[in-house]
Amino acid sequence: MPRLIESTHRQNQETFAASSEHKDWRYMQKPLKRIRLLAALSLASVLGLGSASTALAVQPGGITDEAHGMHDLFLVMLYFSIALFVIIASALVYAIIRFRRKDDELPKQVHGSNRIEILWTGLPIVIVIVLFTLSLITLFDVEKKAKQDALTVEVTGFQYQWKFVYDLNDLGVGEFDGEGTITIIGTPANEPELVLPVNEVVEFSLQSTDVIHSFYVRDFLYKLDLIPGRINTFSVTPRETGIFRAQCAELCGVDHALMRFTVRIVEREEFDEWIKQTAKNLSFDQEDKKTVRTNEREQ
Repeated sequence: MPRLIESTHRQNQETFAASSEHKDWRYMQKPLKRIRLLAALSLASVLGLGSASTALAVQPGGITDEAHGMHDLFLVMLYFSIALFVIIASALVYAIIRFRRKDDELPKQVHGSNRIEILWTGLPIVIVIVLFTLSLITLFDVEKKAKQDALTVEVTGFQYQWKFVYDLNDLGVGEFDGEGTITIIGTPANEPELVLPVNEVVEFSLQSTDVIHSFYVRDFLYKLDLIPGRINTFSVTPRETGIFRAQCAELCGVDHALMRFTVRIVEREEFDEWIKQTAKNLSFDQEDKKTVRTNEREQ
């Protein structure tokens, strides 16, 4: 009898110990689940922020109204992408850790959910509609036609340089007493400079004399092709002064890399002074050429 009592007592102790260990394990599982979830969220957030930092470093903010609109659209799409990435990556990492195989026992089987299916079908549709609407609004703003009184610059691309033509009767809000044009032609040794006034609408008229070129100013966040036999136009409103690099963005031949130029954006007073000085220098050059030709005839 004492042995039976001792055996029963020992069994009760073992059962209690096993039950206590099981409770302790279940108790420990709760913080472990939270740690796994936090780890998954942290990892996804770090990866998302790293991608965002790289994208923002590569993408400039722009110097025109149109570039600012495109940059804002870029940020909206970037933040949408980061949010989706964090949600999906966190769910994936959590599922891999939480539901990894532990033994041969099958987990609880789920055979679909109407709520989940509606959610993952409806949410992408809403996101696409929102992004499409924002993109369409930005596109209309970028592609809008300039007014008749806007400064117009004719840009001609040829292998392997640029020609910029200013019509003295089409200089925007400024006034200049004179007629004719100012023509700036670049050479490989002397890259041309495109001078524009700040805070004014500028329209570009693009054409090519040989092959397809592409007019690209990095800080405009925009490029447009120059196609032989066709005139393409676009307009911008610069909001910052300074000197900005530009180039042809279409492989157009052996010396494509030489098709570089600079854009200098200045205040209207400085632009008017540049127009007067450049027109004066060009008139002197033309007079010199006429004198040389006359002397040649006399000889």
